[in-house]
Amino acid sequence: MTDAPVPTPFSEGLSIPETAIASIDGGLCYRGYPIEELVENSTFLETAFLVVKGDLPSQEQLADMQAVMSESAVLEDDILMWVERLPFNVPSIDVMRTGVSLLALSDVYEEEMSANDVWETLQRLMAQLPLMIAARHRIARGLELVPFREDLSYSGNLIWGLTNREPTPLAERALDAFLILSAEHELTPSTYVARIVASTRSDFLSATIAGICTIKGIWHGGPGRQAIDILEAVEIPGAATSIVAAVLKQYERLPGFWHRVYRTSDPRSEMLRPFCRDVAEAMGMSPMEDVAAAIEAAVWDEQQILPSFDWPAARLLHYLGFDSDLFVPLFVIGRSVGWAAHFIEQQQTPQPIRPRATYIGSAKREFLPLSERG
Repeated sequence: MTDAPVPTPFSEGLSIPETAIASIDGGLCYRGYPIEELVENSTFLETAFLVVKGDLPSQEQLADMQAVMSESAVLEDDILMWVERLPFNVPSIDVMRTGVSLLALSDVYEEEMSANDVWETLQRLMAQLPLMIAARHRIARGLELVPFREDLSYSGNLIWGLTNREPTPLAERALDAFLILSAEHELTPSTYVARIVASTRSDFLSATIAGICTIKGIWHGGPGRQAIDILEAVEIPGAATSIVAAVLKQYERLPGFWHRVYRTSDPRSEMLRPFCRDVAEAMGMSPMEDVAAAIEAAVWDEQQILPSFDWPAARLLHYLGFDSDLFVPLFVIGRSVGWAAHFIEQQQTPQPIRPRATYIGSAKREFLPLSERG
C-alpha cells in the first residue's frame, strides 16, 4: 500500500484549497472511489481505513484495526462515573464533546502527532464514542448498560448497545451505509475548523472537540429531530400539500431540504432512500415513507428543491429505533473519520491557516482623554 498523494492545501490567504481526500464535482468520491461502490461493497471500517490511509485495507490490515478497536471497547470507570452524575437534560452531543475532553487527558502527546498517532487515536475514539453515548442514553433512562459483543460488526454493536435489540443484517447494512455516507464531505464548517486546529500543530482530539462544537450549530447540518417532527405533523400523504405550503409561508425552507453545494440531487440522499424504504417496511413504518414521498413532491412543486442527506438520514435512524437526541452524535461518529484524514493532510503544510480580513470599521480617530468625553 502506498500513502495517498500529499497536496498543498490552505496556503495563507484566500486561494482555493486542494485535497486528495474527497471530491464532489462529478459525483461524490472518497479517494477516487465512487460512494455508490463503497456503500454497496464495503463496510464502515473499510471505508474509514480508505479515507484516512488512502487505500482500501487488506484482510490483515482490517483485522488489525478490528483488534485495536475491540481492545479499546471498554469505558473507563472515571468516565462512567462522570456520565452517571450528569443532569438528564444535557444533550447527548454535549456529553460527547465533554467525554472527548476527558479522553484527551489520557491521550497526551509531548511532541507533534504523526499520521500514525492520529490513526491510532482515531481507532480508540471510534471504539469509545459509541460506549459513551450508549452509557449516557441508557443510564438517563434507568436501563442497564449493554456490553460490547465480539460477534457483532461495528454497526451491529451500535444498534445492540443503544437499543438492546439484536441487529438484523438489514439494520446493520443500513447503519453502515449511513456511517459511510457521513464519513466525509469535503470542506464542511466542522472539517474546516478541524483543519485550522491541525494547522496550529495542536492534537487530533482537540480538533475533534472543535469539530463537535461546530457541528452543534443549526446551520451546519446533520440529521435532526425537525425532520421527524414535520413527518409526524403531516401524518397522511394527502395532507402534505397544504401543510408544506403553510410552513413555507413562514419559513424559507423545510428541514432536510436544500444543500449549499448541490444544486440538483444530493447523491447521499439518493443512496439512503432504498434503505429507508426497506427498513421502514421491516419495522412496520411504511406509512411514514409514504408521507415522506408526498412531502418531497410538495416541496418540489413549491420550490423545485430536492432533499439533502439529512432528510433520509433522520428517517433511517428513527426507523432503526434511535432516539432523536442520538442523531447528531451518530453522525459525528462517522464524520470523525473525515476529520482525521483532513487533520493529517493539513499537517503537511508549513504554516497555520491565517486568512486576512477586509476592515470596514471607522477610519483612524483621535483618542480623547476620559475627562474630555463628557
